[in-house]
Amino acid sequence: MSIQVITKLRAFYRPLLALLWLCLVMPAAAQRTKKKTPPPDTIHMAVIDSATISKNISKLAQDTSKMKKSDTAVAVIINRIEGYTLLLNQLMSSLRRGFDTINITREIPLVDTSLALIKENIAGQDRTPNINDIYTNKVMLEQLQRKLGGWQNNLFSYYNSLVAINDTLHSLRRDTSMRNIPAEDELYGFYIGQLTRLIKKYRSVDSANKVSLVKIGLLQNKIANRYIDVSNLLEDSNYQLEQFSADMFSRDYRYIWKPHRDSINPLEFFPVFKRSLHKSTRVLSIFFSIQWPIFIVWVLLASLFAWWVYANVRRIRRNHPEQEAEAILQHAQYVYRHPVASTVIFVTTLSSVFSVRYPILYTEIIWGLTMAALTYLFRSHLPRTLYRYWLMLMALLFMYCINNLLIEVTYAEQWGLLICAGLCIALGFRLLRETSLTTFAHPKYTAPVIKLFIATSAFSMLLVILARVGSAKIFGSSAVVNTVMAMNLYVLVKILLEAVFLQVEANKNSSTFISFMDYQDVQAKLKTFLTVLAFVGWLVIISRNLYLYDAIYEAISELLSATRHIGNSDFTFSSVIIFVLVIWIAFVASQLIAYMFGNTGQSTSPAQKPRFGSTLLLLRLAVLAGGILLAFAASGIPMDKITIVIGALSVGIGFGLQNVVNNLVSGIILAFEKPIEVGDVIELGTRSGVVKEIGIRSSKISAYDGSTVVVPNADLISQQLINWTMTSRVRRVNFTLGVGYGSDITQVTDIIKSAFVDQEGILTTPEPVVQLSQFADNAVTFQVYFWISDLGNAGPLQSKVLTFIYDALNEAGIELPFPQRDLHIRTVDEAVLNKWKSNKKGTSDLSADDGEKNL
Repeated sequence: MSIQVITKLRAFYRPLLALLWLCLVMPAAAQRTKKKTPPPDTIHMAVIDSATISKNISKLAQDTSKMKKSDTAVAVIINRIEGYTLLLNQLMSSLRRGFDTINITREIPLVDTSLALIKENIAGQDRTPNINDIYTNKVMLEQLQRKLGGWQNNLFSYYNSLVAINDTLHSLRRDTSMRNIPAEDELYGFYIGQLTRLIKKYRSVDSANKVSLVKIGLLQNKIANRYIDVSNLLEDSNYQLEQFSADMFSRDYRYIWKPHRDSINPLEFFPVFKRSLHKSTRVLSIFFSIQWPIFIVWVLLASLFAWWVYANVRRIRRNHPEQEAEAILQHAQYVYRHPVASTVIFVTTLSSVFSVRYPILYTEIIWGLTMAALTYLFRSHLPRTLYRYWLMLMALLFMYCINNLLIEVTYAEQWGLLICAGLCIALGFRLLRETSLTTFAHPKYTAPVIKLFIATSAFSMLLVILARVGSAKIFGSSAVVNTVMAMNLYVLVKILLEAVFLQVEANKNSSTFISFMDYQDVQAKLKTFLTVLAFVGWLVIISRNLYLYDAIYEAISELLSATRHIGNSDFTFSSVIIFVLVIWIAFVASQLIAYMFGNTGQSTSPAQKPRFGSTLLLLRLAVLAGGILLAFAASGIPMDKITIVIGALSVGIGFGLQNVVNNLVSGIILAFEKPIEVGDVIELGTRSGVVKEIGIRSSKISAYDGSTVVVPNADLISQQLINWTMTSRVRRVNFTLGVGYGSDITQVTDIIKSAFVDQEGILTTPEPVVQLSQFADNAVTFQVYFWISDLGNAGPLQSKVLTFIYDALNEAGIELPFPQRDLHIRTVDEAVLNKWKSNKKGTSDLSADDGEKNL
């Protein structure tokens, strides 16, 4: 029984277990399979074509766990798709345009060529160091480092842009609002099509972005490797320069009286010269290919200077008679007579001063252009003897330029340095004697410069004798170059002064004497400023020729940038110098603006007002205000401290500086309201004259007696002012004329009116007016009115009219009466009458005796 029951239970239990296994295990397996193979996703699917993408999206839309159908989100979905489409179009447009790496790729071989040349030069350097060669390498490496650094910055900016695009693409993938789909069939099909195109655009942008990232990354790697090589070579060059500075006065060659062969140093001059010239030419070509934009800047600067001079000369000739214009232009002996040479000197001298990091061959080419222009100028301005000495100095400069190119020391070079030093000493003593005897007006600093030239040349000769060839080359070349550049900078200052003089004269109509006086005034204001700048430039050239510029620059920078403490305040010497310098430059510039544009108040054509008028006052105020703000900003003074100072000064302004502030504000009102302008004829109280200058605090009036009246601006605003030329220079002139009683009134009127016929300067409209004014005690009085075109001719025209009327009335027999009185004597004292008779008789006898004597 029991066995049968168990057998039946087993028969029933096996199908039950199978069913339970199907119910429990199969769903779990299906769930694991579902987790392992997720349904296709629009974001991760591989883009094959639009049909495949649309099919995958349709399958995905059937999964309610991934997509949700909605009727209310239709507008949001469509706007979102349109916005993403526009965004992807913009990103694709940026990627298609690409990044400007063509120039970097094209110039990488040039960088490699430069590095190979420098490495070859460093590897083949002789045991006798050559400072010019080492310094040329340093200059090239600094140029390459600057260029590679700029490329790195550009590539980093490109990389950041690509990373930003990548972040934007990832943000699109995380947008869950795109899982809502329209419930309507028509909108559903439209949505599927729009989403399909959006996914294709996304895949295209993503692929292009990855390609660009790889390209920029590879280029960054190339630039970084070359930048590391340049930095290492630059450190080696700096070390070599430091070693040369430390061993500068140590013996580096054999004595000149021991001309034995050296197996290390080559002794043949011409092979060394050929090899040096070849290397310098290659360096210069590489430098030109790297720094070509700077040469375009110099060419543009030369063109602007030449155009400025030419335009001013042409304007002077147009505004003045031929002889007067020629007399004005003769004051510009360099710029006017030799414009091309002056332009070359202007540009090349600035290039010599500012070209601190240029190869030696480029510097020598600039020297050659400058010296050629100076020689052309001096040919017609120097005496014959001084000009011959100048040619000898040019020959010595040429010899030292050749010597500076040599990258290895030779025995012939050693003798050349000795001979050149001796010639420099002899030439220096001859120049000293000639400048002390000649009547030629030479600069007052000529003697100290020549003495420095002799001393430096003598020191170079001593170094040659002591076998310090490298140092002898430096000091010998520096002696000649410093002397020549001193003359060059002196001529440059004169050229700039003459150019400013032409600018002043081109903007006003002045007589020759006034032009000369204005030129002297401008010269006095500018000469000191330009001379200081020229002296600083000369010191820069000296330090660079002695290869002390870097050391001096670092020492001065450290001194000026070190923080100083006074109480709780911190400052640096550089901030103080910058503050004072900027304010001084702004003040000088504001003072010279009026002269630069011809507003000096002096003109031989009073009818023509200055073109800018009181606008220059606003410009001067802007220059001063901008200079003060720039000085505070450049010096690093906090603005909150400025407000504290201004607040403290406001108390003093309220009590003690009321008049000053009043005049300053009045000057600003004059500039904006313009009741007067420079050149106006005004009357202020009892004073009258021509406005010469409208200043910030006061204005200047040139009186007719030759004096200059300084009037505070507040008086011009507060007092009653008569401006005769505010609108025009037309003026009415009137005078009173009397004729005797009994004269023909009509005839007198006709005679007076005829005085105005065909008179130049007297207007016919309105016509002259003659009116019978009154019957005076002794005459019939007429009042005469007439208009003239220029008030400056009022006196001469009135005199001419009165002369004509006087002659015409006399010819017509019309009496011009004068004051008369009739005296009636009623009684006379007898004693007085007898005395009068006796006096009269004595007078008559005396007259008779005088008559007899005369007979």
